[in-house]
Amino acid sequence: MYSSTNPPFAKPTLDALPAGQRTWLTVRNDDIYSFRWGDPAFARDFIHNLPGPDKLAGFYMGPDGYIWGREFISTEPDSPRQLVIKKQAYSFMLWGRLSYDPMLPDSLFANTLAARFPAMNGKKLFAAYCSASKVIPQINRFFWAGGGNDLGWFPEACVRHPAGSNGFYTVADFMKGKTMPGAGILDISTYCDKTIRAEAVAGITPLQVAEALKADAAMTLELLAEMPETSEKELRLTLGDLAAMAHLGNYYAEKILGATDLAMFEKTGKPELQSSAIAHLDAALAHWKKYAATATTQYKPQLLTRIGHVDLNALTESVQRDAVIAKKMKTP
Repeated sequence: MYSSTNPPFAKPTLDALPAGQRTWLTVRNDDIYSFRWGDPAFARDFIHNLPGPDKLAGFYMGPDGYIWGREFISTEPDSPRQLVIKKQAYSFMLWGRLSYDPMLPDSLFANTLAARFPAMNGKKLFAAYCSASKVIPQINRFFWAGGGNDLGWFPEACVRHPAGSNGFYTVADFMKGKTMPGAGILDISTYCDKTIRAEAVAGITPLQVAEALKADAAMTLELLAEMPETSEKELRLTLGDLAAMAHLGNYYAEKILGATDLAMFEKTGKPELQSSAIAHLDAALAHWKKYAATATTQYKPQLLTRIGHVDLNALTESVQRDAVIAKKMKTP
């Protein structure tokens, strides 16, 4: 769900439907469990790209590895615990309202946030929501791990089943990783080969993906820094979610840059590329620590039905090993 606004995977089935037959489309959200998401531009484009009424009766969305009941990982839970539909009210509103009328303007949603949180500048909060919410779709398009499914990739922790150190995707995995089909993004190996051969590069490069992640993270953190401190719990937790996604974006940006330099080093043997890769991976570790600290202020480790036990602080050791992998890498 949170990858491309025009995913190609249902097309063969839709093309095979008999004339006059329509179906309901399953839209799977096994990408974002913990954080409050809200980017109307993504939702609007996604809805515009859905098949027409000749093929589609409607769509339903939801996770296969998470229950939209009451949240269960808050470090300061309400009593009774908050309903996920209430925690994610803004996201549900975006999808619900835009599904009925995708032409609704962004100003409606900015005004909604201003009314919900009158102590904040609604336009700035809206902009921070949008920029932070671009991070996970961007990394999902770039790193299509395990075929992009819920067993093979959980972007909030850079892990697959079973979660933990053995399930962590290392810099070596990123060097060999594939991008989402149809996303127009070059994987690291292909990009390096074309660069070495001085061939024309058509498509979005790993470096451009990293810069996009950095830009969205920087915009989010800049906007959050301009907002006053608040004692209102729901607002404070919302801002914390946006900050966490920004730090996660910076982490993935540096990891992609490190993996790209390391792949180039492996292919060319230039020592300055290894040094650059190590520097990027050290920076990635610093961003991971900020991410884990921000997220675990609000959320406890969680046991997910398909991924397993996810503990961001415990994964820090795995993140740190990426630089060790880079230091030990030898060229042929």
